[in-house]
Amino acid sequence: MSSQKPGRNDPCPCGSGKKYKACHAAEDRAREVSAPPPAPQHPIAKDLEAAMGMLGDSDMSRVSESLERLGTLLAGWGPAPGLRFDSQAFDTHVSREFERLEDAIERDAGQAKNALRVGTIRELGTRPFLEKLRSTLLARATTAGLSSEDRQALCLGALLSSTPKGGRFQPEDRPVLDVVFDVQFREWAARQSRELASKMETLQAGGSLSQEAVEALRKAGEGEMEPLVKYVEADPQLASRIAQEGRERATRVESALRLGAMPSVFTPDEQVWLTTVLWEPLNALKTGSSDKDRSSAVSAFLAAVRTALDSDKEFLAGMLERLRIRSKDATLDEVTCSFLTDAAVSFEAEPVRMVLAAILTSRNEPQARSAEEQVVRADLEAKTRWTAEDLEPYRQLLAGMNLPVPAERIRRAQEWLRSHPIAM
Repeated sequence: MSSQKPGRNDPCPCGSGKKYKACHAAEDRAREVSAPPPAPQHPIAKDLEAAMGMLGDSDMSRVSESLERLGTLLAGWGPAPGLRFDSQAFDTHVSREFERLEDAIERDAGQAKNALRVGTIRELGTRPFLEKLRSTLLARATTAGLSSEDRQALCLGALLSSTPKGGRFQPEDRPVLDVVFDVQFREWAARQSRELASKMETLQAGGSLSQEAVEALRKAGEGEMEPLVKYVEADPQLASRIAQEGRERATRVESALRLGAMPSVFTPDEQVWLTTVLWEPLNALKTGSSDKDRSSAVSAFLAAVRTALDSDKEFLAGMLERLRIRSKDATLDEVTCSFLTDAAVSFEAEPVRMVLAAILTSRNEPQARSAEEQVVRADLEAKTRWTAEDLEPYRQLLAGMNLPVPAERIRRAQEWLRSHPIAM
């Protein structure tokens, strides 16, 4: 039959000799009415086509502009799952590489930063990360309120995150990973800048800072960190000194804790929580006989510390706030205030390492908030075995003292002890 629809009075294409209107017209109309409507187009189909068009264009300026827009979007959204390299791995890698590249930074800052970028992307730009990045960017592209340029930038990033199913690939050849690195590096530099601010204030008092640095520091004090970040990025040697300053602070804090010269950085409930969840890996660390056993035990203990911090979102935030407040206590001597300031900076920069150091080296017990808490803690310390029921009096006391966060921390310690009782 012809694909062209006949007129009403034309012979029916079926060959019956009848007019079309008297033969198959009614049947064809019924078929047209019952035909399913065309499937709706995916909401970002056109944006994906536009992004593919950019990649096929010989003029790559649109790709460059779209990637810049993608970076702006990522920075505006802030750290979010799927849009950043693993934060702990990134901070550890970049901090370590800054120290290793210190001489190269002094010779050629641009080349050193490029080496840092390539090394970081090779280390963290894995196939699973790219797959997660791709799916996250596509999901973000469907967010209501985005402009077509925003959606196309996200689709372009998703296309550039695609990886071949088999064979090797070079992550440093994926420009979308450059975007992720640049955004995350600026966030890292901002954190380092905050840590450096107090030292720069001291330098300012001595008149050794440039006018640009003084102005950047003033704005940082008002909450505007961008000028200080740019100042740090423009002086890679300064960034290297930031890392060195962090190491010096951490060393001072560890030394003070080891000598028992300063108060514990933990509260009693924090110590109970850490003792509970870290008891098994800590014992494995202490009893490891061979180098291999000890190495495995160290890795397991570090992982356990990280898990403990991740599972208690209030732990680090509460500790840092407490240390900062106490560092400004006029009733404390200058040495103690300096220690508390150093501790706040060190624990924020490297929480896992510093918690580990405090657990293994601190000689002083946490200070109780009341006489009742001191008694309950002493009773608990005297026990040779901890169970969930043993912690109940402490939980009730904290709840009665209107300390909901510490009380909840002890409740979670009880949950842990129900399947992991401790024998002292």
